[in-house]
Amino acid sequence: MRINYGRASTTVNDGKILNLARAAFLLLFPGFFFYHTLIGVGAMRALLGGYFAAVSILLFIPIGYAYWSTVKASGYRVAPTDVQFGFFLAYFLIVVAINAAFGADTVTVKSHLLSVLYFVNIYLIFKSIDFSDRKTIAFAVVSLLLMSAIIFFFSSGGSFQPGQVGSPKDPEKVATYQGFARSYALTFVSVVCFIKSRLLRLILYVMAAVAMFLNSARSELIGVLFVLPLIEIYRARNALHIFFIVLSIIILVVVGPQGVMTHLPENRVWELFDLSHSESASSRYNLTQRALQTIVEHPVLGAYASYPSGAYSHNILSAWVDLGLFGFVYLFFMLMTATVKLFAQGWLLKVRSSQFLLACSLMCMSLLLLFTAKTFDDMFAGAAMGAYANYRARSK
Repeated sequence: MRINYGRASTTVNDGKILNLARAAFLLLFPGFFFYHTLIGVGAMRALLGGYFAAVSILLFIPIGYAYWSTVKASGYRVAPTDVQFGFFLAYFLIVVAINAAFGADTVTVKSHLLSVLYFVNIYLIFKSIDFSDRKTIAFAVVSLLLMSAIIFFFSSGGSFQPGQVGSPKDPEKVATYQGFARSYALTFVSVVCFIKSRLLRLILYVMAAVAMFLNSARSELIGVLFVLPLIEIYRARNALHIFFIVLSIIILVVVGPQGVMTHLPENRVWELFDLSHSESASSRYNLTQRALQTIVEHPVLGAYASYPSGAYSHNILSAWVDLGLFGFVYLFFMLMTATVKLFAQGWLLKVRSSQFLLACSLMCMSLLLLFTAKTFDDMFAGAAMGAYANYRARSK
């Protein structure tokens, strides 16, 4: 098998692969959102359990086969990004397998095995999908509008609560607000990066900001807000536009929350303005301190699943704990190298690329979340690397 430094091994213009990637994206993200909304309002039972794992397993075979077919058709040439990300997943899987053999916590092992599956699927989806395709962007926009309408309709007291509006038959199966937010955020960023009209983007910004606020997932909200100025600065044609963008952001950040807070005082988002009174922030701080202590005690190999089930560090230090120093360093440099290359090779090009913007936005969003709020196996990293591979394939 050869590493191909020219065209990527995935033929991005292949119609069958594009259709498969589109269907997989819609099933995994908007589909997840709609499925759990129906469960939350009592319209159906949780026939597929938590949905994401079941659908991911079903999608793995056609997605994996499509990728293998393109590699075989190209003379077994593999794109460098595939090798880099594939090596990380192989190392991740080996660490999990070795520790499972020595009796590691089964809940953590199962979670990490599913994470590898999710990484593979999401990477290949974002590597192959084409949001500039009319059918793809149309489905994505309609899904985004429907998700927004659902959030607005089923919000109560300033928060999106589908499980408390109806009478769910399986209330314990309803997704958390983070699950809903992940589906919404990935769909929104994918759509808005391909909208060239500034007016339409501004409308989507307002809609998404309100929807994410009502959803109450603070990390995803910050991630989405973080990439909005990035998108507008990239799309701006002159320095005056950039000045007005920065000025508008400052005004919104300073003035906006004060007016909304008086009407929706119970929303969890307000804890961001006073973390000293946030139980979540305090808990995450303690988990980070525990992770640092583990790293001091096991600086090279880490201590896989050494924490109580679910009590992991909510940042990239989780990679050091579970994957050791090598896994932490490799993940960090893989993402940082991709980000630096993106900015160095694509930011100043005269021809604006929506695929570049998507890759850049997801990469920056993923890094922000990894450093502040998410574990190393967070799905945004897989989407970011896939979008980066997609951009490299199209820019050759």
